[in-house]
Amino acid sequence: MRIYFDGCSNTEGKYLSVVNERRLGTGYLNHRWTKLLSDKLNAQECNYGFSGGSNNRILRNISKEYYYELETYDLAIIQMTYPHRFEWYDGNKKNFRSICLDKFLHYGKDKLANGEKKIDSFHLFWKSYYEKGMYSDGCGEATEEICFNTIRSICKAKNIPLILISCNNQTKLDFDYMIKKSHPSRKEQESIIQDLLEIYHQKCIK
Repeated sequence: MRIYFDGCSNTEGKYLSVVNERRLGTGYLNHRWTKLLSDKLNAQECNYGFSGGSNNRILRNISKEYYYELETYDLAIIQMTYPHRFEWYDGNKKNFRSICLDKFLHYGKDKLANGEKKIDSFHLFWKSYYEKGMYSDGCGEATEEICFNTIRSICKAKNIPLILISCNNQTKLDFDYMIKKSHPSRKEQESIIQDLLEIYHQKCIK
């Protein structure tokens, strides 16, 4: 059995590598809920989560990057994230880069506090994107719903059982499960695992 996982930092789990302000390297790989859940199901964990990632990235992964290998998975557990996140393609670096609202709202203050006299044009643009009305909650909600419906449609077309979850407690969409607190502790992950096991047996076992 192979499980396709995707999401933001709540799924990647890298935050678990910091304990008492000490970095433990890749130790988090054996302690994140996706690995522990996979072990309980005697399954192979295939985790594509990325800290700071957006719903756009999650949709791009399942509809482009990994679309043609989806038939090799027996289950998809996908954790959508906050709708204000975004990504764009950096032509110079030839890769996609993620944007996070909180980072850019505070970026200017942080730069000035560190002694810099002005904000560079790149970060000034994204700061304006969030502050000057180019982004709105309505835009974020619409994109969230597009990703939600498309992910479900892709899994249905590929005949892959799907458990669709979120960490956005403000969402209006009917997710299978809600992560109540971002960056759940190892103890809090135990509750997530038990809840997802129940959903799996109710929804995916025929």
